[in-house]
Amino acid sequence: MHAQNDLKFLVDRTAGKLARWLRVLGFDVEYTATGALSEIAKLARQSGRKVITRNGSLAHRLGTDSILLRSEHLKNQIKQVVNLVGVEKCEPFSRCNVCNARLAGVERRLVEGRVPEYVYLKHDRFSVCPVCGRYYWQGTHWHKMIGEIEKTLGGKWHGDRSGRD
Repeated sequence: MHAQNDLKFLVDRTAGKLARWLRVLGFDVEYTATGALSEIAKLARQSGRKVITRNGSLAHRLGTDSILLRSEHLKNQIKQVVNLVGVEKCEPFSRCNVCNARLAGVERRLVEGRVPEYVYLKHDRFSVCPVCGRYYWQGTHWHKMIGEIEKTLGGKWHGDRSGRD
């Protein structure tokens, strides 16, 4: 069982792809498409989130309430954030990578007819997003994502959460 992670991030449009990967790693991440610095700062204050951006002006304005990304490359951005907050804060596959909600385990029998038949027959463990209703399991896509995480952060990652295929 994973401990609830109290870190909350707001990723702006300068690092949109990073938002999804931070969710995959289990971080509470909201994304904003607005480019207005005052709007982003207001959203961050209201939600108690630390802003992750490549925009130097925004990072300067927010000071310690921001993380200024040093690279435009996704893998380097992931490494930078994880190195700053600590790899032990990662809870891979504990959140919906689309809507950010915390996933819940679901009994196999309850997913019959809701996932492809071959998936139902091949897999025993499933999770569901209580907000958007997406189902997750440890299929081929999950294994590819684990491989990417291992290449990016090093080490072995044990996924005791279901990954979406």
